[in-house]
Parts: sequence; structure tokens; C-alpha cells
Amino acid sequence: MARQGPGQNHNPNVNSGENDDFSLCETRPSLGGGRVPGNERFGTAFDLVEQMHYMYVKIVKAKNLPSKAGNSNSPPDAYVEIKLGNFVACTKHFENSSNPERHQVYAFPKDRIQSLSLELAVKDKCDECEGDVNLLGRISFDINELPDSVPPDSPLAAQWYRLENRSNNSLGELMVSVWMGTQADESFPDAWHLDALLVNGDGVNNVWSKVYLLLRHGLDGLE
Repeated sequence: MARQGPGQNHNPNVNSGENDDFSLCETRPSLGGGRVPGNERFGTAFDLVEQMHYMYVKIVKAKNLPSKAGNSNSPPDAYVEIKLGNFVACTKHFENSSNPERHQVYAFPKDRIQSLSLELAVKDKCDECEGDVNLLGRISFDINELPDSVPPDSPLAAQWYRLENRSNNSLGELMVSVWMGTQADESFPDAWHLDALLVNGDGVNNVWSKVYLLLRHGLDGLE
């Protein structure tokens, strides 16, 4: 029998766990960007990255909004306040318009949602108003009942919703759509990302959407 030389260890069980952190292991990230299994022909640029789920809020326009409080001859300087739990953000206001148009999409990461409802309140810009004095009307959505929309599904069409106050009086209408999707959604590149905002909603106009840069030659087989 050959004699074991100095520094040599022929026992395979000794120190066998020292390199466990460097061994190969299998990972199974959720890829596909939201594609429906079986529809392989609908490839997207997001098939190479892990899915991220978002709640999308698309604000299109409003109509027949009431006049300013205390001045029935003056249209409001309307804006929309987006409230999700303790998070509040505001759109840019439109001066002197009872029928403003916005056409903007906002996105919020699903894993950061800590509320059961989303509230959209249309208000009149008034620096001196307190409480809900400048409230023109509001609508709310149950987060658990929001529809899912992922490619190759068609984008969710916006609908008119009646605005109501605490007295349940109709105060004009707001055209919006709210849905759950992923970064594969066609609205993602142009969406404002609300998770990057402070509680002061004035910052909403300074936040750009996230952009993913992928090597072109890696996508040739997806077209």
C-alpha cells in the first residue's frame, strides 16, 4: 500500500463542505415577461428578464366637471390625486377647463402595494383650501378585483366613471383604466413610476420610466 504523503488527504468525507458555496446549482427564475404559456410566437424583448408585476393607472380625460367653489362662472384648475394607502401623488393641473385631457400612465410595483384600495380624486388647484373644500369628485377601485393584462392580450380600454362626493352627488366623469401587468406591457416604457416619488406629488413630472438595454443579437430569434 502506498504511503500517504504529507499534506495529502484521501478521505473524501473530510472538508467536503468547504466548497459548497462554489458548487453548481440550478435556478428557475420566472422569465417570459408575462407571456401566456403555449403562445411561443409572441416573443418580446422582456423574455430574457425576470417578470416584475405592476399596477397601472391610465388617466385619459375628464368631462363636465363642476365650477370652482364659490364661483359658478369659473371652470376649475383640475388635477387628479392618486392615493394608495399612505402614498399620495398628483398629476399636473389644467387651468380653466371642465373637460381636461391628460393621457398619461402611472405604474406602481405590486410588491410595494400596502393597501386594499386605490382612490382617484379630482380636485381644483387651490393653495388656500383646506380639507376637501377643493374636491370635485372621487372614484375608488378594489385592488383585489383589478383585471390582469399581459401580452399578447389587447391593452385594457379606458372607461368613463362617475365622480361622486361624500353626499353621493354626481360631479362629472373621469375616463381611466386600472390593471395589473408586467414590464412587458406596452405602456411600461412611457409610464411614470410612482414608487420613485416623494409624498409631495409635485415630483411626478420629473420621474422617467425605467429602460432595459438588451443585446440585439440575443433577440433575433424572438421576432
